Amino acid sequence: HITAQHNLDSFKPQDFSNTLWAYATIGESNPKLFKKIADAAVGKKNEFSPQHVSNTLWAFATNGHIDEHLYQSLAPTAAEIVDKFNNQGASNVAWAYAVSNVPAPTLFGKKFIDCCMEKQDEFVLEDLSQLHQWNLWQQELNSNISLSSTLQEKCFEAFISQVFHPSALQDDVISHLSSFGLQPEEEKLLKTGYRLDALVEVNGNKIGIEVDGPFHFLGRKPTGNTILKRRQITNLEGIQVVSVPYWEWDKLKRDSNEKQKYLRSLLCLN
Repeated sequence: HITAQHNLDSFKPQDFSNTLWAYATIGESNPKLFKKIADAAVGKKNEFSPQHVSNTLWAFATNGHIDEHLYQSLAPTAAEIVDKFNNQGASNVAWAYAVSNVPAPTLFGKKFIDCCMEKQDEFVLEDLSQLHQWNLWQQELNSNISLSSTLQEKCFEAFISQVFHPSALQDDVISHLSSFGLQPEEEKLLKTGYRLDALVEVNGNKIGIEVDGPFHFLGRKPTGNTILKRRQITNLEGIQVVSVPYWEWDKLKRDSNEKQKYLRSLLCLN
């Protein structure tokens, strides 16, 4: 097993990126493995190809493993080869840094923006959605870097075009919110393009409620998508976001009184 090896000197960048990609794709968490690979990868950063860089960063971000040293170390490498990324690689790298919240001004400058403009007709829906979240991250950082207004609009439209189907879990939570007098706005579309499962007003303050099923977590740890959404809604919309994790709701079974009590406590209504 990789984590049992004394060192990973015999591993090549392809080995690192393939292993990480596999874990992220199947939604498997292994913090010790990711940490060991991160430490080894930093020493071989100059050997990384564009695909190795994008796969590695994407895998860390997808699994919610934020290794700041890895992101800082790979930024100069990525900057040197930024024009070599394909459309998916460019958007994956941008999204990964947005999730990590590790600033990389040497990477995300005019050259990156120019590359995005050259690829704008190649970007598919997922690429554009990732770039929208990257653009939001630049707003979080108060940076002076952004996509062109035309590409921003294209990315925003792609982001809000995603179709969501409320789960039975979400419907149950909404029903119990309504049962004690709140008037939740369901699937509330925000200015940033994010949608909240529910938005309620409590004592004059708006609170976003996310009903988080299994796909929002690896074990009990939030995925990169979950981390990014919560942070950007809080920072850019000024809305406090609270989570109803599926395992906590499931523990309450069919006890409506306990479910109401749980939600009241979550919203500080007790």
